[in-house]
Amino acid sequence: MSNFEKIAIGALGGLSAVLVKFLGQDYATVVAQAANLTVEQLSGYKWGYGLLTPILMFLGAFVAWTSDEQKRVKLVALAIAAPAMITTWSGGNKSESTSASLDLFITSAYAQPVEAGSSGKKTDTPGAIEQIQKGVGTFFGYGKEPKRYWVIVGSYQDKKAAQQFADRINGENSTLNAWVGMKVPPNNYYPVIVGDYSFLSEANALRAKALATKSIKEAYLSEGAKR
Repeated sequence: MSNFEKIAIGALGGLSAVLVKFLGQDYATVVAQAANLTVEQLSGYKWGYGLLTPILMFLGAFVAWTSDEQKRVKLVALAIAAPAMITTWSGGNKSESTSASLDLFITSAYAQPVEAGSSGKKTDTPGAIEQIQKGVGTFFGYGKEPKRYWVIVGSYQDKKAAQQFADRINGENSTLNAWVGMKVPPNNYYPVIVGDYSFLSEANALRAKALATKSIKEAYLSEGAKR
């Protein structure tokens, strides 16, 4: 068996390991939860697989090239085994350290609606290095789980005023279930929230429903801890 044939078999073995990882670990998330993934998360999958697939193919090719094995079936098994150790370790969702407090924060970081899929528009485009970091993190299971959001429709320094606004919303559309969150420094504002802690697609639908209500002039999504 020529070296070229061994390298080709090894590269295909590495590609097979990546395909098995995707089908076994990420396919369900990307397909079933696509509407609940942000543009950054979907980009993370593209960057992660785009960068690491060639590396794992090279690893499979290198293992096959250095092996004395001449039987194609065993050579394929060897080529798959080395990348598979990495793809198996990279499985699952790994928790990330976040700055979410025990109460609900309202920050300017979420002053714009969060969009899903390719229809989302970003005002700040991450740099190449940041995209690479996020992509590699996504491949290894960090930050790829769908996030949840609150729908914020207003904020007041006075809790009584916030409650009056929530009552007015509920008077117009009780299905919105408006309520007042807790004030958390350094914002010092009481958020008026509609609905519950929801996945992105549900939160965007709730936001659109809220904006159709006469009293509500603006609404945006915010990440935060559950109430």
